[in-house]
Amino acid sequence: MEPDLRLMRYVIAVADEGGFQKAALRLHMAQPPLSRQIAGLEQSMGVTLFERRPTRLTEAGRVFAEGARMIVAEADALIARTVRAQHGELGTVRVGYVLSAAYDTMPRLIRTVSETHPDLRVIAREAWGSVLDDALRSGELDVVVSHTLPDRPEYRRQSLRRENFVAVVDVGHPFAGRGSVALAEFAGQTFSFYARDLVPAHYDRLTAMLAGTGKTFGFREDPIPGMRHINLGDAKSFTLVPASMAESLGSSTAAIELTDVTATLDLDLVWRDGQATPAVRAFLADAGRLTRNAEWA
Repeated sequence: MEPDLRLMRYVIAVADEGGFQKAALRLHMAQPPLSRQIAGLEQSMGVTLFERRPTRLTEAGRVFAEGARMIVAEADALIARTVRAQHGELGTVRVGYVLSAAYDTMPRLIRTVSETHPDLRVIAREAWGSVLDDALRSGELDVVVSHTLPDRPEYRRQSLRRENFVAVVDVGHPFAGRGSVALAEFAGQTFSFYARDLVPAHYDRLTAMLAGTGKTFGFREDPIPGMRHINLGDAKSFTLVPASMAESLGSSTAAIELTDVTATLDLDLVWRDGQATPAVRAFLADAGRLTRNAEWA
């Protein structure tokens, strides 16, 4: 016979209270049915769990009660974990993000989630936009933080952060000491960026900003894609990044506010319609609170 949790709780109550009558009161039931239930359990197992008059556990009863306490505690914990998972307090969210979010946005977002939902596990992965798009469509990722993910019928979006672009130059650049500059003033200088095929939509947006000045610029493809090895050492080059990245690019560079650029970088949270688990919904809610509290919108 495999005793159920109800009978285990009955045995534990009698053992704790030292008698059937007190245990029945604790269990909110009459004493005779409680006695019959435990007697039936003893008969089915062929053991005596309690000595009567006075009521106390036998050696077999002590073994049973000890194991029952562990089983009941684990069952209660399982129920609690299940309920918490249903409410998004427990679970895993797989998040992909672009380089632009790596320096400030993602660290603050993960910190916010960990403070609000400490048992929510966030697995973060940085990649180029096209890779993130494929991973989201295939189900490898639950949420993507990006500014260039294409519009698809199955995608849902939530605005995370909007910020201005700044120009970044080497500390030896003539503009390095200035607080602001017009993008047009870089005319004739070299715009340094990575290859278009890595981030075509973002690349096109930046080059459109340059073209909008009516000026001519040189172009140099950075041999090491990304901003962690920014290549501006000739003091006649510049690049464009969202403002949140500027302070993390190192002491060898200087960020300058742009006075003639109105375009902004809009980071969105993107997920698949109908695929948001309770954990994902909790993650999105935390992100929304961060957007409001940090005035990122």
